[in-house]
Amino acid sequence: MELVRFHYGTITSTNDFAKELLLQHNFVIVTADYQTQGRGRNKNKWEGSHGLNLYASFGIKYQNLRKVEEVSYLQGLGALATIYSLREVAPNFHFVLKYPNDVYAKCPDGLFRKISGILIEHQFLGEFCTSSVIGIGININQTTFPDEIKEKATSLKLLGKEEKPDILCEHLIAQVQKLFELYPHEIMNLWETELNLSGKQIRVITTNQVFTAEGIDFLGRLFGKTLDNEKVFVTDGDSVVYELE
Repeated sequence: MELVRFHYGTITSTNDFAKELLLQHNFVIVTADYQTQGRGRNKNKWEGSHGLNLYASFGIKYQNLRKVEEVSYLQGLGALATIYSLREVAPNFHFVLKYPNDVYAKCPDGLFRKISGILIEHQFLGEFCTSSVIGIGININQTTFPDEIKEKATSLKLLGKEEKPDILCEHLIAQVQKLFELYPHEIMNLWETELNLSGKQIRVITTNQVFTAEGIDFLGRLFGKTLDNEKVFVTDGDSVVYELE
């Protein structure tokens, strides 16, 4: 499938533009120098400076309607494409995935900080999915962040690596296209391997419940068991904390 590319200066959101462009195209990537209404999971605002980072969205329209479980793997695809691309342009740094698809980098002080976030949005006709958008934000050359996230965020430049957003985008496009050649179950297996969750102690922030992770299921849910052998399923990665290494 041919990927059609669109780039803009300032727009509301690359995800929103990708959705609109899918009305005329089957497979698109939308990039922008700046987003005025960039967003992350759970309606969080995605903070980013003009021209310093990568703001990209891949949109795909399905020729045949898909069930929810048939598109769950896209969370993993976006995460894998991002972390693989970062490792290509910055091989001397350590990147890991935090469930479900945030990318964290190990900083010089030994702490892990978020360098990339991914937002998957699906469009439905009834219970079937007609199209999907994978929104990816990567901090590249930004060195200052708002007070509420400055202790939690980092960028390639803060790690000691300067890069042009266009260069990283080319790597990202190549990785996405390569991963789309795989079967969904292969993506799920690679995603689970990168997450490296099995056996880790997971704490649910809202309830303080602790359980031992076993993996992710076919819907992309993190699952595990408590000491009382109670089965736990998690879909909101922002609600859990665990050791990344």
